[in-house]
Amino acid sequence: MRIVPIAVLAVLAATPALAQVRQGNPDAANESFARQSESRALQQNITSQNNTTRMEIQRSQQMQAPQPTPGVVVAPRR
Repeated sequence: MRIVPIAVLAVLAATPALAQVRQGNPDAANESFARQSESRALQQNITSQNNTTRMEIQRSQQMQAPQPTPGVVVAPRR
C-alpha cells in the first residue's frame, strides 16, 4: 500500500523532465501532454483515496461511544 504513493512521488518528481518536448519528433508534444494527463489522473486518484480514507476514519471515530469522563469531586463545606 505504501508502494503506490512512493511510485506516484517518483512520477511527479520526473514530470518537469517529461514535459520537455524533443524538437525532432512531431508527436513529442502530444506524448508529453499524454504523460502529463496520466500523471495528473494518478495524482487525483491518490488524493481521492486519501480523502476517502480520512472520511472513513472520522466517521468511525464519531460512531464510537464517548468515553465516560470522571466526575468532579467537590469537598463539602464545613
